[in-house]
Amino acid sequence: MRSAVALASCLQPTDAFYIVPVPSNPRVGQEVTLSVRDARNPTVCFWFRGAQYDNNRKIFHAEVGRVISTGPSYTGREGVTRDCSLTIRNVQASDSGEYLVVLMEGYQFGNFKYAVGRLQVSN
Repeated sequence: MRSAVALASCLQPTDAFYIVPVPSNPRVGQEVTLSVRDARNPTVCFWFRGAQYDNNRKIFHAEVGRVISTGPSYTGREGVTRDCSLTIRNVQASDSGEYLVVLMEGYQFGNFKYAVGRLQVSN
């Protein structure tokens, strides 16, 4: 729990990057990417279901495009791209909702920023 508190205290809101679903109107069964846009050299990222930093809703922690550890919200359908974008295969209506990404740009530890995006899946 100490790492969660330490990380949460380092978070900075930012307009520097944002999340865009691709395709913008995904349907059940498709693959969707929650694309991280305008981040500069993301090296570490954490993805969560919901708009708050909550280890109980963590999907995964990734470094340089590779999943390092998974959390309780990981279903096995999620993956990460080199730029820290989240991919979800065989997307379901239940995947609809808000997603939080916390990322570190570059290699200077403690420079964590976050963005929240919304996914709406239709039948």
